[in-house]
Amino acid sequence: MNITYERETGHCEKSPYIKEVTIKTVEPAENSDNLDKVTFLEIGWDAITRRGDYNSGNKVMFIPPESVLPLELGEKLGITNHLSKGKVRVAKLRGNRSEGLIVDRDIVEPYIPFILKWEDLPSVHMKGELLSLSKISIDFLKFYKMPNILNEPDTFEIGEKLSCAEKIHGTNFRCGRLLHPIENEFVDYVGSHNTVLKEPEEAGKNIYWDVFRKSLQGRIPEGIVLFGEIFGLGIQHISYDRKKPDVLLFAAMHRGIYLSKDILIQICTECCLPYIPTTYINFESIEQVRELAESPSDLTKSHGREGIVLTSLERPDRMAKCISFKYLTGKNRKERH
Repeated sequence: MNITYERETGHCEKSPYIKEVTIKTVEPAENSDNLDKVTFLEIGWDAITRRGDYNSGNKVMFIPPESVLPLELGEKLGITNHLSKGKVRVAKLRGNRSEGLIVDRDIVEPYIPFILKWEDLPSVHMKGELLSLSKISIDFLKFYKMPNILNEPDTFEIGEKLSCAEKIHGTNFRCGRLLHPIENEFVDYVGSHNTVLKEPEEAGKNIYWDVFRKSLQGRIPEGIVLFGEIFGLGIQHISYDRKKPDVLLFAAMHRGIYLSKDILIQICTECCLPYIPTTYINFESIEQVRELAESPSDLTKSHGREGIVLTSLERPDRMAKCISFKYLTGKNRKERH
């Protein structure tokens, strides 16, 4: 089988979200005599279909947004021109949310191993010299790949108490003051999601180290890994009115175990570290989460928020994100989120 892609995909992984789902509801789409709005039992996305094609209880194959299809599959489905270089996008159709694709099982099944989950490419201006693996503390772990709650709507239990923080549109950052595996003394570690970066001798050579030196160095507690987002002018297409790159923290870890949001805030308060403002909710429904994702930004009045991040208070390793539909369908947005 020939498989080709219209975009670079070497950094992407097979999507775990291409699966059979059950149609929950079918109702006429707004502002249309020919379209239906479809919801599902197992996922939180909405799909728009031709009027009368499906009924409640039908089992269908679904491809969610942010999936990258091989060109050959797009051609067989007749949707190549509706994709963004093979990537499934969300769209607004006559005021309705159109999120993902209901597809013919016989056509899609041979291609399931080749449907990828899109991951952002690293920005060239954010790269730096990598630290040797032998010098990296075993405790300097990556932040886990947080699911979109619309792909995994059962992440939280009804009534579960959650922290809710704005999802910032920037670049992922981590730092820690940890024991050096060779020298056996505490040293600073700085990196992006996937890389651990060597400290440059001069300022201006690496954005991660520049921000760390400016906002965090000398104040982070020993043995703790902190995760945050670098954002501001030049990082993404929205700047949050920051003229220079800034950083806000959103999670903490000790020896591979995520700490509660309350402990993170306590650490940040005691050590004068910047963190993303947080509120608390009881989880009720996916629609509740969607509404929160569309709320105004807490960080700027110049544009809306990208979305939200939810974290269980009792299970701090249980997190999920929800991206604003307004953001996803906005003009001039970049793919990185």
